Amino acid sequence: MISGTEFMIEDPRMVEAACCWVGPAIASASEIAEIQAQCECNQAICLACPDGMVVIDLRTYGDELEMFVWIAVGFRHGAFERQEPAMLTIARELGAETIAFHSRRRGWGRRLGLEWQRRGIDEFVRKV
Repeated sequence: MISGTEFMIEDPRMVEAACCWVGPAIASASEIAEIQAQCECNQAICLACPDGMVVIDLRTYGDELEMFVWIAVGFRHGAFERQEPAMLTIARELGAETIAFHSRRRGWGRRLGLEWQRRGIDEFVRKV
């Protein structure tokens, strides 16, 4: 388990398996292959728990270290709400100051709490 959460490090092949389970709406085949390749060359890491799978990396955004979520797949309804605290814990353990993600799906702005800020058109970020 990672940082006392339910998340475990998974084989990069989990990316394709999880995305295929959800269906083609989440990402194109080439995007999935790119994300999986990033995991295979240790530029990103695939984490999974019973609620879902995420691929994260650490990057610098401005002067801050950021944990960026490349893709997230929920296996059960309410996964985001249940696992957001775990993502914060992991980000803290990695030394990140913020968490960010990009979403194609509309409605995240209404769903996220006040601690989340919009960055650009379809990215969201929050302090850890």
